[in-house]
This record gives sequence, C-alpha cells and structure tokens, in this order.
Amino acid sequence: FFPFLDMADGSQPITIVGAGLVGALLATVLARRGYRVTVYERYGDIRAIPSSGRSINLVATARGLRALTLLPDDVRARLLELGVRVTGRVIHAGGEPIFQRYGKDDSEFNYSISRYELNKFLISEAEAAGATLRFGHRLLGVELEGEYPVLTFAAPHEASGQRGVLDSALHAEDNTGAEREVVVRCGGPVVAADGGGSAVRQALSSAGACAVHSSLLDSGYKEMSFPRAAAEAGGMTRHGLHIWPRGSHMLMGLANLDGSFTGTIYMLNQAGDATLADDASAGASFDHVEAQGVASAAAFLEAHYATALPLLGGVEAAARQLAENPRGILGTVRARQWAVGGKAVLVGDAAHAIVPFFGQGMNCGFEDVHELVRLLDEHAAPAVASPAGYAAAFAAFEAARKPNADAIADMALENYVEMQSSTADPQFRLCKAVENALENSPLGARFRSRYAMVCYGGAGNVTYANAQALGRVQWEIVLELAKGVSSAEEAAAQLDVAQAERLLAERLPPPPKEGE
Repeated sequence: FFPFLDMADGSQPITIVGAGLVGALLATVLARRGYRVTVYERYGDIRAIPSSGRSINLVATARGLRALTLLPDDVRARLLELGVRVTGRVIHAGGEPIFQRYGKDDSEFNYSISRYELNKFLISEAEAAGATLRFGHRLLGVELEGEYPVLTFAAPHEASGQRGVLDSALHAEDNTGAEREVVVRCGGPVVAADGGGSAVRQALSSAGACAVHSSLLDSGYKEMSFPRAAAEAGGMTRHGLHIWPRGSHMLMGLANLDGSFTGTIYMLNQAGDATLADDASAGASFDHVEAQGVASAAAFLEAHYATALPLLGGVEAAARQLAENPRGILGTVRARQWAVGGKAVLVGDAAHAIVPFFGQGMNCGFEDVHELVRLLDEHAAPAVASPAGYAAAFAAFEAARKPNADAIADMALENYVEMQSSTADPQFRLCKAVENALENSPLGARFRSRYAMVCYGGAGNVTYANAQALGRVQWEIVLELAKGVSSAEEAAAQLDVAQAERLLAERLPPPPKEGE
C-alpha cells in the first residue's frame, strides 16, 4: 500500500503526536491560526475515561498562563474557572500550621487545577478549533528520509473514541492481525508533545537525530484523596498548598473546585535509597508498605501523619489508599537536541520532563507553546510556511528554550529538598519571612524571591535561567540579613533596609529583561 497526502486545499498541515496538556493547547492555537492540525494520541479519549487515581494536581502560575493570551478571552476565562486560587504554603510540622506566602501579597497567586479536567477541556477546545483528533494510535516508527516525516502507528480495528473528521487521504492501512497498521506521510512537520516517555523522541534517538539523558528519582508518589466533608470539618484552608514535611517523605494537598483536596504522598521506592533519611523516617518506602499491606500502611500513617488522618477521612480510608493506589514514577529527561531541521521538534515533557516540586512542568510546557507559536508567526506562518521556515523557527525555539528548561529542571530538584525538609526548619522559615519583608519593603522593585521570579516571570521579567542565577545571589543576601532578625514574626519590623540596599547594590546586576 502507498500512503499519500492530498494538498489541494492549500492549507499547511502540522502533525502533533500527543494529546496531553501541551499537545492539546498547541493544537488549539495552531488550528485557530489557520494550520491544518492532526493530533495522534496513544491512549483513548480521556473525556470518556474516569480519572485513574494517580494524578498530581497542577499548579498553574502566571508564567505558564501567558500562553492563554493566544486564546480568545472567553476560552481563557472558562479555563481559569477550573482552578482554585492558592496564595502560599501551609506547613504542618507540629503545632499550629504555618503559612508561607508565595508572592508579595494576595495579588500574586497560583491556580490549583485538576490535570484530568484541564486535559478534557483543552482537547474539547482543540476539536472546536478544527483540529482532527485520532485516539488509540500507538507510534511504531518515524522515517526522516523525505522532506517531512513518515509516521507508522498501530491502532485497534474498532476505532473507539475517534473525534473530528477523518481524512482518509492521510492513511494507508494494513488490516491484518490484532491491530491495524496506519502509515501517515506527513505534508508538514511533526511536533512531538507525547510526554516524558516520548515515542517520537525515542525514534529520533534511535535514528541518531537526538541524544537523551534521563534519570529517575529514588522516590515515587501516590494520590491520597482528602474528601470534602473531612476537609471542611478539619478546617483545611483552600488558599494554601498544604505540606506535611517529614524528611525523606512528605504529604501534600491542593484544593479542588468541589471542596475536596487532591493529596499526593511522596516516599522512597525502596528503603535505603535515601540521601535524606533521618531517624524518624528511616526505612519508610513504598515497597515496604505495599508488601505489608493495609495494616502496615495504617501504622506508618499514625506514626508520621496523625494530624492529617482526620482530613483524609480516617486511618482506614487513608491506609487503603496508601497501600493500594497505583504508584507513579518521578524523573528528569533532558533531550540535547530538540529540532531535526524543519521536519520535527520536541516540546513540553518530550523535550524536558522535570520533577513536580516547583510546580512548573505544565507551565514550562505552556511557555514552550507561547514561544513556538511566536517563532512560527515570524518564520513559517500558514501563508508562507516552507521547510526552510520551519527549520528556522525550530532552531530558534531550541536555542531560546533549552537553557531555561535545563534551569527549571535543576531548580525543581532543589525544591524537592526544600519541601521535604527545609520547610520544617525554623531557620528556613525565618529566612523566608525576611525574604517576604524585603519584597514588601521600599526595595521591592529591586528584589524578588526566586520563587516569585520563577512563577510570575515571563515577558518583561526574568527567564528561568536568570531566576536561577539571581536566586543564588539573593539567597546569600537573605541569609546575611536574617542574622539581624530575632524571629519570623519580627522580620518586617527588624529588617535593616539600609544594609539590604547596600547589599543589593553591591551584589546584584540590574534586573534582566526577557531574552537578555
């Protein structure tokens, strides 16, 4: 059989592999800009599949939400209605919970959003924008010899969950065997948005077009649900990211629209993996809990998370979740090359999967979308797109985004230590109070915390790479200023503004603008 592509309508086709958050958002934006977009997704339509019970709630920050300016105002407004505003951390370290603000004040906040609900929303918007979505297509291979790639997929004979108008001219099918083979001869470039385990990236790597470095964290995660009734009875504040830091493991909770909280527990996969284990948590691991069953899980939770148990609906419900819910893996993937001429480009987790401890995985991916669309507008808009134009756009995209993706990957790993251990440290809490006092002082225009630069940066502000470099210097300044402050509660009153002004003038360059 011989696949072919009918280009009689003159439109510019772009093929996206992956209908996750980044792929669906990119499909929506490109379809609205006049490209003919086809999305191939390995799994079935998520809109017809219940949530799997292994999902980390997303934190959407101003940096990532800049990409929504590419959408109509009404779409952006409906998307934000899916979220709950979060203004800081609520630390449960013993005694009364402690609130640590993210930004200067309540005007700087994040959104807690269900990954599942957001993905459903974006897929529907991509469909409404005119993109064709084909579910149940598992990538088998990528050929790069021609002007644009040829993709081979395996798909079930019963094409369930297909949406959009199918263009048979794109396909040649082998209907023998348990699955049908679908060969797609692309009439334009391929954008790989198929996540941390990207099949496109693996195919490019096998072809020698992409080198990849990946590393798994020695910890995993499980979802732990906080039911609405229990959360409300326990007075869980909806505006905070709740954290129970316990050294080599921790529990977190983020609010949902219905009043419940999606919790996540992070713990070593195997005992002895830890570099952070202390006497209180040594030996704790998912392997041990799962092997010993619900009774062991209950004993573990009572020993380390007694204050969280009423909020989780009681020890029995919580122990069953810990013992039986599926375990997720955590890791970092760094692709050294993102673009293959004008034929293919990696975006989102396919290019730079990171651990979730800075809440920037989705935000970094959405920032990818914003930058890639800007560069396509410049080099390969639908009316003038060409292989050379796509190549220029993809090369510029890689050059602009890779240093920043590497920076946020490093900072996310650093934040893992901060959230597990440092948030419970009184000296760390003092320094965070000094940091906030400095931001709210007359020097606030000169100083922003690393967290604020990462989450609220973007156009006209610092990039991830700049935030990383500035953050190191600024934390040294905070440590020095904290020597003159007696307690977190007195930070604003005791901050030596004159000393702070001198240190900032001596050690910091002028605040960088985006792209500098």
